[in-house]
Amino acid sequence: MSENELLKPDAIESDDDDTVCLGESFFIDNNYELATFTFGSHVLHLLCLQSASTDFDLTGQLVWPGARLLNQYISNNVELLQGSSALELGSGVGVTGILCSRFCHKVVLTDHNDEILNKNIELHKSSEDSNSCAALSAEKLEWGNSDQLDHILQKHPEGFDLILGADIYILFILSFKRSLFRVHAWFQKTVEACASRRETVKKRF
Repeated sequence: MSENELLKPDAIESDDDDTVCLGESFFIDNNYELATFTFGSHVLHLLCLQSASTDFDLTGQLVWPGARLLNQYISNNVELLQGSSALELGSGVGVTGILCSRFCHKVVLTDHNDEILNKNIELHKSSEDSNSCAALSAEKLEWGNSDQLDHILQKHPEGFDLILGADIYILFILSFKRSLFRVHAWFQKTVEACASRRETVKKRF
């Protein structure tokens, strides 16, 4: 990676001209590795990061404990998803939504980084044991971005039967969920999982 790729052309400088702002590519780790996940009788092969980090937007490129818990619950309660449509918030690398695609008729994955989601969707579709029966797609959705949310609503005016989320309890997710609840009859149920890593987050939950 060249120096020109790391520095934004419109880098912000301080009064003394000693400070520059680095571009996003300097912080984003794209060294994905193929990993295997097993939930009951279901085996998934997905690209993800192996080292834990909460810097910049790397959190969604890992598979956190809450996603594993939610997937275990789903694999043991497939009747909840059979033939339904689902929207997943904060999909990360797509491990939950892709598992759900084996039971639902439509699944939409959403997150800040839709690039890794699309890569894993294509990887899953090309897999010999995909067993997918759903229309599976990914949309870019950042917390609090009403334009991106409106775009998804317009593409799917019929709504969803389920909204899924794992490890997404941060301060502004509550107001974001209120935006969804204001849409009349847009969804029927929410299924959420959270593995508490901080006492402050646990209290807010």
